[in-house]
Amino acid sequence: MNVSVRAANRRPVAAEKAQAVSLRQGLIVLGLITASALFYLYTEVRGLGISYELSQTRSTQVELAETGRRLRVELNNLLSPERLERAGARLGLAPAPPERVRVLP
Repeated sequence: MNVSVRAANRRPVAAEKAQAVSLRQGLIVLGLITASALFYLYTEVRGLGISYELSQTRSTQVELAETGRRLRVELNNLLSPERLERAGARLGLAPAPPERVRVLP
């Protein structure tokens, strides 16, 4: 068995290990930077989606508030005593005579 012990034939073990550690550290740092960038992009896209959804919800709220206001006005018009009297007269109804009115305790 011929094993060379000359210094020129030996591998520099310490230099290779240092290079491997340096490469590993570089990959870890690169992975952390990439993960941070992806997280930032995710939060930005999610924020834009929420902003769009919020603006749609606000416009729906304004529409529903206007519809509610119009329905309250219509209800007040339908329940007004003047309108009910006109509808009763048109149908041939007359106010009840006082002797037919009962007051409950």
